Amino acid sequence: MPSQAQDYTVEWGELQRSNGRMIRVMPDSLGNFYALRWVGGNLFGKYKVSRHENLEQVVRGAISLQVPGGIGTFEGIRLIGNRPIVFLSDKRGDTRLLFMQEYTRDLEKKGDPIQLASYDVDKIIDRGWFDVIESNNGKYFSVLWEIPGKKEERDRYGFRIYDNNMYEINEGDYVLPFASELSTIHGHYLSNKGEYFLSISEYKHGEKNLIFRDNREFIALHIYHIAKDGLQDFTLDVDDRRIVAMTLSTASSDSLTVTGIYGMKDTPGVDGVFYQRIDLKKGETIMEGFQKFDQDFITQDWSEREISRSERREERGRGNEPQLYNYRMREAHILEDGSIVGTMEQYYVQINNTQGAQTGDFSNNYHYYYNDIIAYKIDPKERFVWVSKIPKIQVSINDGGPYSSYESFVADGKLHFIFNDHINNYDENGDFIDARQIYAANYSRRRNVVAIASVDLDDGDIDRKPFFDREEIDALVMPKLFNVNYRSNEVLIYAIWGRKEKFGLLRF
Repeated sequence: MPSQAQDYTVEWGELQRSNGRMIRVMPDSLGNFYALRWVGGNLFGKYKVSRHENLEQVVRGAISLQVPGGIGTFEGIRLIGNRPIVFLSDKRGDTRLLFMQEYTRDLEKKGDPIQLASYDVDKIIDRGWFDVIESNNGKYFSVLWEIPGKKEERDRYGFRIYDNNMYEINEGDYVLPFASELSTIHGHYLSNKGEYFLSISEYKHGEKNLIFRDNREFIALHIYHIAKDGLQDFTLDVDDRRIVAMTLSTASSDSLTVTGIYGMKDTPGVDGVFYQRIDLKKGETIMEGFQKFDQDFITQDWSEREISRSERREERGRGNEPQLYNYRMREAHILEDGSIVGTMEQYYVQINNTQGAQTGDFSNNYHYYYNDIIAYKIDPKERFVWVSKIPKIQVSINDGGPYSSYESFVADGKLHFIFNDHINNYDENGDFIDARQIYAANYSRRRNVVAIASVDLDDGDIDRKPFFDREEIDALVMPKLFNVNYRSNEVLIYAIWGRKEKFGLLRF
């Protein structure tokens, strides 16, 4: 039975017994996809892959860890040119190797593993790791490795870039220009032209002698563009601000857009959002802007009690301006007209230490919080058009938050967010009630609802409605395992209950 909200309908498959713990869903072509699972216990399990057509499983196979000369370590699976490719690593003395093993559509091994990359490691302690990233259009992928430096040594990183026909188009191996303890790699990015970018924050030792806090002061944000003809270092001037989180995106081969969250150097919270657009040919910034969150925006979903408490602290000289904390940059979209739309989410973990009444033993409980979403838009004329907040509360204990967070997609002039919510946040007509007295997401049959919040790209207005609920589909959705495929304009939806699972397909 389809589920419907606004103009979108979800086509659901049958609730069936799951074949292991879901790890990743990978869209193939229209309505078809692969799924990676872990089957068995933590120590003696194995990875298995299944192929699905029209929301039904048609074939399943196990992943072989065999590499030349032994058994390798599973590093991931990707669809490269619609072919399932498994990546495996193996340590040989003071060298770690990365291999790829191709599979057929029927999930049979095709040929022998092929070595893609290698790096030198300590003979005793293996301190590096591999990763695989893809371009948004699926035409390129890159094998990456990072090797942390010892003490005052510098970190190393390397990469190899291939097209989906396995032709190598670029490679490199570099040492960072900063000491390991005074730099942080934000992330790696591969453009739709197969160009590789690396983002790094540079720090210096702080003047205060802090033991239990990060005693570093932010200096600059560096973007490295490693092309075939050399390396470009773009240093972003952010004055007295510090970059908290950021993401990269490209709309063309001539420019790079950097957008994210900033805070002031002398405050711990988040002050606003920023963007900069870099002309890659000229090597200079051509657009930039900073938008500070105003007090009304920060406190718009605070209760009257919270606002009064903040005002009293400020009157007594014991408090600063209200701030936002613990936000992570999620993604940025470049629209057809060159506008930038960014999203972020509040996420943090609280650890509560308790002592058993009978044994006296101490134990830790980890509370995972996934709260408000913030979205913003910057138009082609370098103006912040709107900044909007979608209030939500999602809390779970000792599980990492499997049903928390959200998935988002851009379609029909709106930015849509899908997430688990509480039915009491909506009235009988399905209208959202009150952002100041929001109920935390609930997962029971009677109180769970999956919400869809749609932000108008023109003015930032939010339309928030129930989409479907657990009782309707007999399962709980896991937004972290959704997958948006802009090539086929689909959202793959995954839901589970006990040892059963079901898939849904939203077309936009």
